[in-house]
Formats: sequence, C-alpha cells, structure tokens
Amino acid sequence: MPMESRFNTRMRLLPLCLLWILMLSCGSKDQFIGAYKAEVIDSPKQAETVLELKANGDGIWRVGDEEVPFSWYIKGGELRVNTKGGGVIVGIIENDAIHITLPGAKTLSFKKIQ
Repeated sequence: MPMESRFNTRMRLLPLCLLWILMLSCGSKDQFIGAYKAEVIDSPKQAETVLELKANGDGIWRVGDEEVPFSWYIKGGELRVNTKGGGVIVGIIENDAIHITLPGAKTLSFKKIQ
C-alpha cells in the first residue's frame, strides 16, 4: 500500500477514534435520573433531604420545605453538582447510591427512591 494511501486511511479513522474516546469518557446521565433520599444516621429529627436529578441536567436539593436548584453532570464516575455560587460538590456513585461529603466533613448517603 502506498504511503499516501495509508496516511489517508489513518486520517479518516482519526475522527472516528476521537469520537469513540469522547463517548466513552462522558458518562451516560440517563441511569442517574431520578430522586434520591438521604439516609439519616445522626439525628432522627433532621428534616428529610431529597436530591432530584432531571434529564436536562437541572436538579433540586430539598431539605424540608426549602429547595435549592443546581445543575449536574457525570464525570469519571462521579456526580458533579454545580452550585449557584460557582462551587462544585462531588458525589461518589455506588450502584443506586450517591455519597456526598459536604463542607465540614459531613457525609450524606442518598439512596435512589424513583
């Protein structure tokens, strides 16, 4: 095979390989869409905490009657929650649970309910 022909073949395959790598690096959000309820271990009087992840990348964090909107995405097997203040809260995903460590070293474990 002539050198020019090999080069052309490689140049055609390069975009396909890059697209494939990009698809693998981006986690599918569909499996994480739904509502998650925090398991309360410390205090039985703590208000119910629910995390809702929507298909469009928006979410709602509910604590009792209060709601805080946020945006979210999956990166490297972790849930990334973008706060309004510009911060990012990282959650570790394990099966149907999400473990989030909040400032102050408090960890919340959310179990999928929907």
